[in-house]
Amino acid sequence: MRGDLSAPVLAIIVTIGLIAAGLIVLAWFWYFAPQAGKTGTLQILGQPVIICLQSSPRAVLSVKNLGTLDLTITGIYAGQMNNMSLNVTVPAGQSKDLTIQLNGSCPSEKIIIDGVIVTTAGTYPTSFTIIRT
Repeated sequence: MRGDLSAPVLAIIVTIGLIAAGLIVLAWFWYFAPQAGKTGTLQILGQPVIICLQSSPRAVLSVKNLGTLDLTITGIYAGQMNNMSLNVTVPAGQSKDLTIQLNGSCPSEKIIIDGVIVTTAGTYPTSFTIIRT
């Protein structure tokens, strides 16, 4: 019929389309997929404690970054106590022991208090054991 594409022209168009689609998939795997897998993941090692001193409380904890990207701890909330001006970086695959000064006062009756650790990779709930000195 007149006006139809010939078989060789149609084969060339389909081949170019398949090559273009393959290049797009290849570019996605080359550029975007490695970035999508990079994230920090915090693991809390052992039992975090809050040492209640006469002047102010201190949080003592050990953390490990299980992810593939460095993460930064930006704050800790524990009941009425907090420290939201932190900037503690935990490199990927490494662990750190932290002693952090908290604002506020220790609870007088509780032994365990719920809290959260705020990081650039998300918020992690935990519980702190209160130690009074």
